Amino acid sequence: MPSQPSRSSKSSNPTLKMRLFITALALWASSAVAQASPPIRNIYTFPPNHFIENIAVRSNSRLLLTSMSVPHLYSINPLASNPAANVVHTFANPNNATGISGIAEIRPDVFAVIVADWDLFTTRAIIGTLAVWTVDFNKPASQRVKFVTQIANSTIFNGIARHPTNPRLLLAADSALGAVWKVDLLTGASGVAFSSPLLTPTATAHLGINGLKAEGSHVYFTNSAQGFLGRVAVDWNGNKVGAIEVLSEAADAGANVVYDDIALDLTHGQGKVWVASHPSYAIGVTLPGAGQWVVNNTTKLLNPTACAFGRGSRKQEKTLYLTNGGEFLPDFTLVNEGVVAIDL
Repeated sequence: MPSQPSRSSKSSNPTLKMRLFITALALWASSAVAQASPPIRNIYTFPPNHFIENIAVRSNSRLLLTSMSVPHLYSINPLASNPAANVVHTFANPNNATGISGIAEIRPDVFAVIVADWDLFTTRAIIGTLAVWTVDFNKPASQRVKFVTQIANSTIFNGIARHPTNPRLLLAADSALGAVWKVDLLTGASGVAFSSPLLTPTATAHLGINGLKAEGSHVYFTNSAQGFLGRVAVDWNGNKVGAIEVLSEAADAGANVVYDDIALDLTHGQGKVWVASHPSYAIGVTLPGAGQWVVNNTTKLLNPTACAFGRGSRKQEKTLYLTNGGEFLPDFTLVNEGVVAIDL
């Protein structure tokens, strides 16, 4: 709640005090959710039936995009006059990989990806097919891709992030179980780091914890089903330290808003967490205070699934790239999936 006006002899009139309080309340409320319309540029639109799921950005400005519809890792140069989506690698593991979900940089120009045989109608992997791979752009193409481990007991790793302080650990959001897993990138050992009722899906929405990023000593995440952005501290081994904090509520940004994946623009826990949100939103949650800066564009933002800041120049660092999952036609053909840029 906002603080009430301070007492003074000049404001002893009860009516005046009430007016001052109402004014302060209105100012606070208007700052809690602010609407904005920054320019949005289309970067690339994929052919039909390419469900674009996640994004990471290399230090040379290239965008890496994953699709849950095809087992291709794509690279796009957003600075090109006519960008193309080039296939970096096609994954064909022994378990019939059909798509890729999460992607995260784990070392300079080395990325972890989650590959599986996906059932897109349930947004779940066929049990036993979920696998972690790495892609190392410091090596020649023939030596670039490395298998890390198979995950036997999970049906979905959604957002992933390198542990904020332990470079050996990859953290992964299990949207079905309501848990954060840890994977040792050197040995391949894996297991649940922690779980919580605040990470689970609901009876009517099947994706619980979704987006996942790490900074400082905290893991930041969204719960799509329960409709909030949260964070929690973790120790060196990935264990939860203390209580989960709820930082913002999706419903406060709009009645139809569904939080998906996130990008961090924080220094010592202050700044903005950007949330790609269905059906047509990019939302900047300001920390501390959890005010929300809402961008709503029904023609350029088409079920955004993930977001990431550009790299390589000061201008790129102020550019937020968002992946569009796309729209279904009446015959269930998926169209308008791709990537756009917001110049902040």
